[in-house]
Amino acid sequence: MQINSLEMDEIKYARRFDIDWLRVILFALLIWFHYAMFSLDQLFKDNSGIGIINLSLIFLLDVMHQWRLAALFIISGMGTAFAFRRKTWKRYIKERAIRLGLPLMFGTYILWLGIFSPIVTTQKLFTIFPGIDEMPYGHLWFIYNLLIYSIVLTPFFSYIQQNPNGTLIKSVEKIMNIRRGIGMLIFPALILSFNGIIFKPWKFGEVGMWWEFPRYFLYFLFGYLMISTKNIYFPMLEKLRIPLTIVTPMLSIIWYILKSTSKIPSVMEGGWVQKGFPAFSFDIFLATFIQSFHTWFWCIFIFSWSSKLLNRPSKWLKYLNEAVYPTYIVHMHLTFLPIAIFALLGIGYYSGLVLGSVFVMVGVIICFEIVRRASLFRIFFGLKGGKESLYQIFPFNKTKTRESKFVLSLLSNAVAFGMIFGLLLFLITAGLVSKI
Repeated sequence: MQINSLEMDEIKYARRFDIDWLRVILFALLIWFHYAMFSLDQLFKDNSGIGIINLSLIFLLDVMHQWRLAALFIISGMGTAFAFRRKTWKRYIKERAIRLGLPLMFGTYILWLGIFSPIVTTQKLFTIFPGIDEMPYGHLWFIYNLLIYSIVLTPFFSYIQQNPNGTLIKSVEKIMNIRRGIGMLIFPALILSFNGIIFKPWKFGEVGMWWEFPRYFLYFLFGYLMISTKNIYFPMLEKLRIPLTIVTPMLSIIWYILKSTSKIPSVMEGGWVQKGFPAFSFDIFLATFIQSFHTWFWCIFIFSWSSKLLNRPSKWLKYLNEAVYPTYIVHMHLTFLPIAIFALLGIGYYSGLVLGSVFVMVGVIICFEIVRRASLFRIFFGLKGGKESLYQIFPFNKTKTRESKFVLSLLSNAVAFGMIFGLLLFLITAGLVSKI
């Protein structure tokens, strides 16, 4: 049987299960990471000194923080490459505005209570890098940045769509094809290093702002370009898997030693000029290069193993992939209260970490199950599809009459409204308990 050129293009661009699985896993890690980090104060209260177990946990969290968000922006870039296959730039912008913009507005003005100070909230929303304590969108900065990246890069994406075999893609393919995968490893890491050297000295980087803004922009762009090379990227991962498995852990140790022993404060986070240190020095260059190579190697390392182990379908993958945005949007509202309660009760860090992680994971899935059945709220939690998707979910798929579906819809939306009120109550209560 012959395969025409259109069918061959579809095979080359077929969506990969490993990318979807990795997206699910990384967002689950993000939820756990936030709980572990925001409850760290309890760890130091439990222990007068830092033992091996505690040091191992801190090392794990520090290393994970270097690559988990970078990998998510790469995946977002890859998803954009898949999404642009059959879309015009106008349709892409419209879908991004709906999928990212509406949840961002809903989160900013409702979930983070910005509606009670709409003028100030709107001013902060349009402020460039407002600072972590002034962000009106809270943890949704990921969506905020992703929306900006998507809009800014749309002309570029449109150009690549119209010139899939043009000079730019040919150049990227040449770099990717450099012997033994050296080009794929070295060139992006060097670009990331120069970004750090130029922007990092002046301001502390936090939650995607200041020097981290162009950094995550680059990861998003790299994800798009790697997928756009069609049949080069995934075979190259096969060649790099074993070398990266050996080198990446070594880089983690070197990075952590440099971070812990550097005389430059916040050498990995930035902003040391404000503390009276010179913008540039050999030590700073070395730390920045190690940091960039460490992060990039980790990203390619996890992509290489996921391509080998996770590129397979599952009945759970579609469900979990759909749950990513809603669970991400609500998870912070469920995180703070158990931390505050466990601290008040004197429950140890590790016991609280286990109990709290289970509570938050179960809680976000319950919220997802509520929202996916609420026709009025689906769009505000990043869920695709309207009534067609809704009617495939129990109990709608067991209901035949319009009247009964209407009643179910009313009940589902009422429950979702109650859920939102409950999330706000959790947030407010956490603030009150933490002050006791």
